[in-house]
Amino acid sequence: MISLKIHNILDYVAGVALILCPPIFGFSDVMGARNLFLVLGFGLIGYSLITQYRYSIAKIIPIGVHMFLDVMAGLVLMVGPWLFDYRSMITTGQTALHFVLGLGIWALVAFTDKRTTAQLIERGAGFIRDRAA
Repeated sequence: MISLKIHNILDYVAGVALILCPPIFGFSDVMGARNLFLVLGFGLIGYSLITQYRYSIAKIIPIGVHMFLDVMAGLVLMVGPWLFDYRSMITTGQTALHFVLGLGIWALVAFTDKRTTAQLIERGAGFIRDRAA
């Protein structure tokens, strides 16, 4: 399992990666693809900054809502070439990139332990109390 702390850090890394993908993978000139990656990248960084976890500036969004947004972002990324009608303007490799990154986002959600550190400590303390009794 991936800890929530590591997920938190990877969110910022993934956001920056999404922002950098269009120039790195050569589709900056395809407006739909470029804009999708920019919106998802800045969006990911934005909602990570206000999620109730360690490295955020405001603890507003519950972790469950954050994970839902991650899943939706992965879905939009995978269907984006068809949804926004730019599939014919990008290569097969660039289309595959959409799928690889979208599935990567889903994997991050699937393998993240969604319990907070406080919940893990409380669970451990409860276990110790039960064993002592």
